[in-house]
Amino acid sequence: MTPIRSLKYLVGATTLAMVAPASWSQDRTQTYLDLQAGLGYSSNPLLVVGSSPGSTFGRISAYGYHGWSSERSSSSVSAYVENDIYFRRFSDKQLFNLSGATARSVSENVRLFANVGFSGDFGGQLSSRFYGVPAGAVAVDPTLPTNFVTVLDPDLYALNQRTYRLSGQLGANVKLSPRDTLTATAGGQRAFFSRNGSDLNYTTYDGSIGYQRQVSEYIGVGVRAIATRTDYSGGRALTSFGPQATLSARIGPNLSADVALGFVRTERDLAIGGKSSTTDLAVDASLCRSLEYSRFCGRIARRTQSSVLGASPTTSSIGADYYQKLSAKDQFQVSAAVVQTAGLREIGLPKQTFYTLSGNYDRQISDRFSAGVNLAARKLAITGDDPKADLSASAFVRYRLGNVR
Repeated sequence: MTPIRSLKYLVGATTLAMVAPASWSQDRTQTYLDLQAGLGYSSNPLLVVGSSPGSTFGRISAYGYHGWSSERSSSSVSAYVENDIYFRRFSDKQLFNLSGATARSVSENVRLFANVGFSGDFGGQLSSRFYGVPAGAVAVDPTLPTNFVTVLDPDLYALNQRTYRLSGQLGANVKLSPRDTLTATAGGQRAFFSRNGSDLNYTTYDGSIGYQRQVSEYIGVGVRAIATRTDYSGGRALTSFGPQATLSARIGPNLSADVALGFVRTERDLAIGGKSSTTDLAVDASLCRSLEYSRFCGRIARRTQSSVLGASPTTSSIGADYYQKLSAKDQFQVSAAVVQTAGLREIGLPKQTFYTLSGNYDRQISDRFSAGVNLAARKLAITGDDPKADLSASAFVRYRLGNVR
């Protein structure tokens, strides 16, 4: 999952499930299947170190979505599967992303939400995939804790092998009074990889509880506590916990900002390596703007976080996504992200930085046919020999079954 974008796709799918687009005002269900085929070239698709890693490729994929909603709830399930056929050097590679989500108001003051996802990536390829875009902008549901999403993933050390992730989260949003809200979440993630046996695999459990008071029509302030436990093979474990102050600002009807600032205490039990602890900043922030036919969302984060190596390096990330509907038949998207994982001198880990930039344009030819192009650039920078940047371009055609957009 590229670092940010693999998580982005899961978050994007669950966000789509948790809100009801304007086009659903009369039809409360939406079901469709997009079948896509394309041809392109990639200069280093698997981010390997070598002199001639480029290849042309053929790509076939399918994305299915089913969503349903009522006045009190909204839910969805979605699935993306892809097969890339490389005509030189590499064998076929498969990617997939499955997700489901639901949100329900059980009373006037209590809203419950949950999501689950399972994905398989190779070399961070999911970073440049765009699918399932609604015709109009998706409004942000203010009852859901958007600032509880940490856009971090320090697993750069396993980027050039197949990565699987199984994750889930559930939570509750409780209005204590017209101005006071309590939000709690609990979740977990299992990450496992195609090589190195079980040495890199790990399981993470996390939880949070936060209180927010609406001090004005547009400003909310609060505090939350976050905690994470990660278990590895061989008896290794990491535990992180700490407080954050939070600020939510609705800057008019279309622009919102969320900030969480605090620190985490990380305790490491490396079994044979002994125990140690550190304290570091914990920052999460986002700025999102949603209009009728466009939307923008930017995020930054900094956190001491578990990684595949059983260490807890400081990881920082910044990313932005932009969507614009140009006309009734044209739309484009752009996404950019940078994730940096600090080195750990005591165990010989180098600093790593992963850059991604991707864009997608498509034009509707008929109610069911569309065509477009996809451009992407990815670069993994590490100390010593790092792989060459991957520059890729492809053209595609798409056919939709079910509801047309």
